[in-house]
Amino acid sequence: MGGPPTYWRPTMPADHAKGLRSDARRNVERLVEMATRVFEEQGPEAPLSEVARAAGVGTATLYRRFPTREALLAAVYAGHVQALAVRADELAASSEDPLTALVGWLHEFAGLLIEHRGMKGLITGRYDGDAELFRSCRSSLSRAVDSLLRPAQEAGLIRPDVDAERTLILVNAVVLAAGQAGEDRDETGHLIGLVISGFRAQR
Repeated sequence: MGGPPTYWRPTMPADHAKGLRSDARRNVERLVEMATRVFEEQGPEAPLSEVARAAGVGTATLYRRFPTREALLAAVYAGHVQALAVRADELAASSEDPLTALVGWLHEFAGLLIEHRGMKGLITGRYDGDAELFRSCRSSLSRAVDSLLRPAQEAGLIRPDVDAERTLILVNAVVLAAGQAGEDRDETGHLIGLVISGFRAQR
């Protein structure tokens, strides 16, 4: 199973754009984009000076916008979630088969969880805003799943008792279990396929 597709990139969370001048907004966008790249390449404990250098700004600018590592990680995490929500809209609009759209999104979601397995754990308990952040992210993900799940249910392809929350719990559990067992990405994809098989409506 592949991770998020190559065209898939996180976007800057809307909260970080509020009230900013255009140049300041560009700095924040660049910082979040480069932080995503640096954390992907070096892990979430990568030097923040590397992020500032890659973004073409000074460390003072970075710390003015993101006072702590956890605040920057939270922005990257929220950006991933926002991109997943956008991706759900794209799949819903472009796919003629609602089940294909749902399955495609779930695989992309699982790929993201694998790529950034340690990010949420690193933020939790260390970032003061994490409770509100994760509630907001969870709500966004639930809406994204629901937007793909309902058409598949209306078409009689998915059981009516499946809902967004159960779907998110199961995908998270599959990724967690596969990681603890040391299984590879392909095996995780296979397990996601089994979950989808359990979701299918009986005909």
